[in-house]
Amino acid sequence: MNVSKAHRLAMLLTMATLLVLALAPARVAAVDRRSGDRVVIGANEIIADDLLVTATTLIIDGRVVGDVVAMAQTIEINGVIEGDLLAVGGGVVLNGTVTDDARVAAGIIRFDPQARVGDTLLGTGASVEMLPGSTLGGSLIFIGGQALLSGNVDGDVLFGGNSLLLRGSVGGDVEAAVDPTTATTWVSQIRIEGVASPPSAPAGLTVEHEARIGGDLTYRSSAPATIPVGAVAGQVRFTEELRTTPPQPTIADRLLDVARRFAGLFLLGLILVWLAPRIVQGTIGELETRPVASLGWGVVSILAISLAFMIVTLVTVVLSIMLGFVKLSGLMGITLAAGAIVGMALVVLTILAVAYVAQIVVGFEAGRQVLLRIRPSWVEQPFAPLVVGLLVLVVLTGLPAVGWVIGLVSVLLGLGALWMLGRDRLTGRTPPALAPV
Repeated sequence: MNVSKAHRLAMLLTMATLLVLALAPARVAAVDRRSGDRVVIGANEIIADDLLVTATTLIIDGRVVGDVVAMAQTIEINGVIEGDLLAVGGGVVLNGTVTDDARVAAGIIRFDPQARVGDTLLGTGASVEMLPGSTLGGSLIFIGGQALLSGNVDGDVLFGGNSLLLRGSVGGDVEAAVDPTTATTWVSQIRIEGVASPPSAPAGLTVEHEARIGGDLTYRSSAPATIPVGAVAGQVRFTEELRTTPPQPTIADRLLDVARRFAGLFLLGLILVWLAPRIVQGTIGELETRPVASLGWGVVSILAISLAFMIVTLVTVVLSIMLGFVKLSGLMGITLAAGAIVGMALVVLTILAVAYVAQIVVGFEAGRQVLLRIRPSWVEQPFAPLVVGLLVLVVLTGLPAVGWVIGLVSVLLGLGALWMLGRDRLTGRTPPALAPV
C-alpha cells in the first residue's frame, strides 16, 4: 500500500471513530475530569465514573469503572479500565486490562505481556507492537507504518501499511496490504519520553514459523511473501499490486496540457473580471505596487490557512468529546457536522485560491507588463492582458525543472496580494490603484 492510500484510509478511520463516538450514548452521567503535567491514578484508587484526562503524562495503576478518554504525550495503563479506552498521544503503553474496545491514535502503541483488551483495537500510528503474552479479545484494525504481532488476537487482523510481522496467533482471518519496497527503519528512530522505541519490522509481510492463523490469509503486495507450512489453517490468497512506471509525456501531451490549463484559467478569469472587477483591479494594484510585500504575505497566508484548518479540527474533536461525556449526543452530532462543513469549506476555498485565483491575478499583471512594452494601447482592453499573461504563465510553469518554482512564486504573489487587499478592506484603507498607462 502506498503512502497516499494509507493516509486516505487513516482519514476514513478517524472519521469513522468520531462517528461512532457521536452515535454512541453515554452510559454514565458523571465525568471525572483531570489535567496537569502528570496525572497518576494510584494502585488503590477506584474511579466510579468516566474519566477525561488531558496531561503530559498519564499513568493509570488503579481501576476506572467507566470509559477513559485521554490526550497526553505518554499514556501508560497498568490497572483496569472497565469500559472503552479512547487515547490520543505520542506513546500509549498497555500493561493492564481494558474490558471493552480500545481506540488509539499514537506514534507508538505497545501491548506489554500483561496487556488484556476485551474487544477490538482500532488504531492508527507509526507502530503497533503486541509482545508475547498480550491478548486482544476481538479484532485488530490498524492503519499506519508497521505492526509487530507476537501476542494473541482472538478475532481478525486488518492491516494497511508498510510492514506486518506475525509471530503470535490470530483466531480469525488476516487481511493486509503491505509495501515490501519500503522498510520502516525510521520507526526505530522515534523518541517519546517514557516509551521505548520499537524495533523495525522487515518490509512487507513476514510470517514466522511460530505464527498461527486460524482463518484465511489474504494480502496485497508487489511481491509474494514466504508463508511457512502449517502457519495458516485456511487459504492463502495473494494479489499482486503491479508497480508500473508511467510513460513519459510526448510533445503533443505537453501542448494539450498547456491548452487545458490555459482554458480553465481563462474561463474562470473571465468570470472573475465580469462578476468581481473591483476585487480583480484591487488585487492587481496591490501586486503591482508592492510585489515584495505580496510575496511575503503569500507565505503568511499559507501558514494562516494551515493553522485555521488545525484549529477547526482540534476544536471540533474536543467539543465533541466533551459534549458526549455530558450526554448531549444531539449537540455532539451537530458539532461534528458543523466542523466537517467548515473544514470542507476551507479546503475548497484554498484549492480555488491556490489553483486558480492567485494564478489569474499574477497572469493578469504579467500580461499588463508585457503589453505596456509591446502594445500599450491594448492594456486598457478588458481581456487582452488576461490572454497574454495567462499564456506566458502557463508556458513558463510547464517548463521542466524550473516550472514548479515559477508556479510556487506565482501562487505566493497572488495569495499575498489577495491577503493585503482583504486587510485593506477590513481596516478601511484605500487599496492602491493601477499605474496609469
